Amino acid sequence: MKAALWGGDTSKLTDPKPGTNYAAVLRIDPISDGMVKGLGGLLVALAGYSLLLPGVAWALLGVFWLLRGMPGSFADYRTAALQFELIDGMVATHLAIGSLVVLCMYIMRYVHQRHPRWLCSVQPGFRWRYAVVCALVSVAVLNGVYWVSRANDMPTWQASDHLGWWLLAIVLTAPLQAAGEEFLFRGYLLQISGMISRSPWLAVAISATIFAAMHGTQNIPLFVDRMGFGLIAGALVVTTGGLEAAVAAHVINNVFAFGYAAAAGGVAQARALQVSTWQTTGWNLLAYALTAVVCWWIGRRMRVSVAAPQPPKAK
Repeated sequence: MKAALWGGDTSKLTDPKPGTNYAAVLRIDPISDGMVKGLGGLLVALAGYSLLLPGVAWALLGVFWLLRGMPGSFADYRTAALQFELIDGMVATHLAIGSLVVLCMYIMRYVHQRHPRWLCSVQPGFRWRYAVVCALVSVAVLNGVYWVSRANDMPTWQASDHLGWWLLAIVLTAPLQAAGEEFLFRGYLLQISGMISRSPWLAVAISATIFAAMHGTQNIPLFVDRMGFGLIAGALVVTTGGLEAAVAAHVINNVFAFGYAAAAGGVAQARALQVSTWQTTGWNLLAYALTAVVCWWIGRRMRVSVAAPQPPKAK
């Protein structure tokens, strides 16, 4: 019996077939044999998204409210916090979304009998060196395109109260929020979609559509922006064999987006964003695409695995 962080006997966990791409990691032939597990896992994921997220967020807010000395009613405090008028709300929300990483890994382990490392990449496991390089690329490309796009319309800085605390909270928790979304949408949901399609690109399209739709009320340019990000990130996952580049790009995008918003005094406005313009969407999609191309090229140079490895030869 093999001991594991995830508990129980891991000796019965199965691996995907050698040569399997990331989208097909959960596929079982014939497809009908895996549909029961697929449906069960999907229901657990959706229930977790609907129940775990608000449950964790509300529990954390309850603790923060007590630590603040219970100012006013909890209902009023919670409303203000979840609108990101308070740092507490952003921290609670980001940590709640970050819990999706653990949820998805446990679904892999206990529903699909796959080791959670297959959710990270086809190596398998999380390739940290590649992720760090992609993060550095994302810092340069995403910020470079942003400042070029604002050359004739420079932002007005009006720092939020307690800017230092806001920035610290953003740096510490925004990466968890971005990772949670990637592990769910570009990770588990993409692999679930890959169970029913021989084409990884259909799985990418399905996961991107769900990702954009679940961001709530938004106008068409903003939906296209998020849909485009989902498609580009999903394509990057398939062509690099793992989540690292997508997670890195998403982390950097969110850290700087919230950081700039805090410096401009508009974290609550960034949280409530429902309207964008085609010009902004165009610049954003350009930034996402350039980041993806460079990360893909670096992945090729680093020879990251894009398919499940062959089993070791018997000696």
